[in-house]
Amino acid sequence: MKLPGKILSIVLALSLALCGCASLVAVAAENEEARYYPSIVIPGVFQSEVKYLDDDGNEMLNSKGEPYKAPFFLEDTSDIVKDALQNALIPIASLLISQEDKDSRAAKAIAGVLGRALAGNIKCDENGHFEKNIVATKYTTSVANLSEYDQNYALDKIPLYDYANIAGKENLYFFSYASLGNIYEIATELFDLIQIAKEETGSDKVNLAPVSQGGSLFNALMQIYKDRGIPLSRDVHRVCFIVPAADGTAILGDIFHYGLLDDDEALYGYMFPSLLGEDDWLSYLITLLLRIMPNADVNNIIDVAAHDLIEDWLEYSTCLWALTPAKDYEACREMYLMDDDNAVIREQTDWYHNAQVNAKAYISEALADGVEFFDIVDYNYPLYHICDSWDKVNGDGVIHTDSESFGAYSKGVDVPLGDDYVPQNPVCTDPTHNHIDPLGVLDASTGLLPETTFYFCGQNHERTADNDVIIALATRILSDVNFKDIYSDPTFPQFSYGRNGRRMQRLYNAWKDYDTSALPEAQAKELTEALAGAKAALENTTMKTEDFTAAYDRLDNITYEISNGGPKPAPEQPNRFVKLLQDLLILFSRIISVLFGGKGIVDMIPQR
Repeated sequence: MKLPGKILSIVLALSLALCGCASLVAVAAENEEARYYPSIVIPGVFQSEVKYLDDDGNEMLNSKGEPYKAPFFLEDTSDIVKDALQNALIPIASLLISQEDKDSRAAKAIAGVLGRALAGNIKCDENGHFEKNIVATKYTTSVANLSEYDQNYALDKIPLYDYANIAGKENLYFFSYASLGNIYEIATELFDLIQIAKEETGSDKVNLAPVSQGGSLFNALMQIYKDRGIPLSRDVHRVCFIVPAADGTAILGDIFHYGLLDDDEALYGYMFPSLLGEDDWLSYLITLLLRIMPNADVNNIIDVAAHDLIEDWLEYSTCLWALTPAKDYEACREMYLMDDDNAVIREQTDWYHNAQVNAKAYISEALADGVEFFDIVDYNYPLYHICDSWDKVNGDGVIHTDSESFGAYSKGVDVPLGDDYVPQNPVCTDPTHNHIDPLGVLDASTGLLPETTFYFCGQNHERTADNDVIIALATRILSDVNFKDIYSDPTFPQFSYGRNGRRMQRLYNAWKDYDTSALPEAQAKELTEALAGAKAALENTTMKTEDFTAAYDRLDNITYEISNGGPKPAPEQPNRFVKLLQDLLILFSRIISVLFGGKGIVDMIPQR
């Protein structure tokens, strides 16, 4: 599950602030009227509640009598193991004995087990609809009108508590959808929710907050407006993108086009350590076990498994196709969608591709019509090491920066632009503006929205919702009509840093009122200073990641000491013998990689 989880967890969660109400409220500081628009959050991949139901609308149960769990609705582990033993054991054993995978039987058997396990219950048919009864819980009214359970679900998935306090739950809408479903139908439902929000609130326009996969849904929404001859400006006041997959993700483009990263250096070197941990001995054991098979067969298994997983199980998910970058679409279309049986899906994916390649033009047109656009981008965090692009583009672990930022230029993570760098086709040409980030690795002037895009260095996509500054910024954008651009408030400059402010806030809140009178003087002093440091860190929206983490660690250490009567212990270490074995395993794996590269054991033996 590790690799598919990383691939498809283009998942992250995060969110914003929304408004809605036709009334006008006084802004004391400005002494002028500020208008709240109803705002709709379009969450990211797998952030909506989705269920697997029977024909009577009841949740389907697995062989243990338990409801299937989203997003993949996997069978029970014992059932998956049984499937693997029945369908893959003999082909794999044959490969190990003969050291030859005849007719790719082992590769296809492994692909089949993976496909049935990962996509068996979420497979779409040739019309782009789920074969089984997979449905998202729909919210066709504001959060205020939802049940307590649904309110808590929405506010837990997207941390909008501060926004709800500003604008009220009645002005917040949460758009829910199945992430691997039909993108045209989902975007049509979003169009309908916009009309509902306008009618319920009496407002003439709404704000939209597309998060991660919500960026691709927004492309589809713009195309629907185009198809119906309606200007986006009729219904939309502001759009606040948050780490949007506006041009998909390079990870999925590479996998659709080339399969998983399977070059020898990656396969036997950094792929598994990067996913499981540089010091995780299991990652090195996996690379050694792979050498039991000939290198050519290992690569073939990876290629066939990825190809068959897409072709047999995932190729009819138009939402998944929408996450493929525009530059990869034509080649991927040629690989998977050219048969006559795929005509309907091909028509749908062509429709989305048109929306994707024209997205910048559509946004520029909407800007000219008065729609306001903002963007929040994570960068300088390498993509997961499972695709060819991981070391060729900048990104946030899941989505490449060019996609999130609509064209900001970077050579890669921690790769300086260089002293001789000259921006190519910058959108902002004002020589008094400096859109180069403090590290000198990214040029925001080439992005579509250079004056309204905010960047967070070193922020992991999957932890974006934990960045309190990002949430506060989104709240400000969606609730303050006077907040216009990167110059509106020095609290929110164009470039800032990744952090886990939600974790810090929880710890600080739990201890800020602690009575120190009964503590030893040294502990009382340390707690007081650590709390002050944590408070200062939370109030500093531009603090570097390492400094913020140090402030958290200091508070975490002293609160642990007070709670447990002693200092926080170092991470538990294995006994000497186990540690020695682990170190030898890691060393042996690295030596084998250096000496023999991508050879299997049989490949290492000289042939007569």
